[in-house]
Amino acid sequence: MRHRYPFEALQWLRHQRVDREALQVSERAARTARARADEARAQAARRRTEQQISELSGAEAVRLAEGTVRAGDLARVDDWRKGAEAELQAKTDGELRASEALRTEVAAETVARRALGSASSDAKLIDAHRVDWRAEREAAQERSEEEAAVEQWTAKRYPPRG
Repeated sequence: MRHRYPFEALQWLRHQRVDREALQVSERAARTARARADEARAQAARRRTEQQISELSGAEAVRLAEGTVRAGDLARVDDWRKGAEAELQAKTDGELRASEALRTEVAAETVARRALGSASSDAKLIDAHRVDWRAEREAAQERSEEEAAVEQWTAKRYPPRG
């Protein structure tokens, strides 16, 4: 007689949970990778803007030192500088948002990885229990068969007295 494992449904559910958590970790890892790429792009954009502003400011400083700048040019340079500072501030803000998004995604991925570890441990625990349960069933079956064999041997060797 084959005994059915009493916790088979629980074992199936635990493995389903592991699969769901693994999928969640995979999605979180992809989102973290995208957030890292977004942060890197935001940093690169800010650095390019800083470099462009620095180069143009240097060129304007040279023109000013040479005395080739007129009053109208100074007003345009001042307007340009204000616009450049606003653009740089926008890029810096974008970089900060990207960094914050990355931190959020890393934290979420960490939580998902911990949940996967917990689900995996639960599944391994029920798997180990099933192995132990099966070993107990087999040992009981073996004892039963040995008992039957001993009874048959005894009945052959020592016929009933009557």
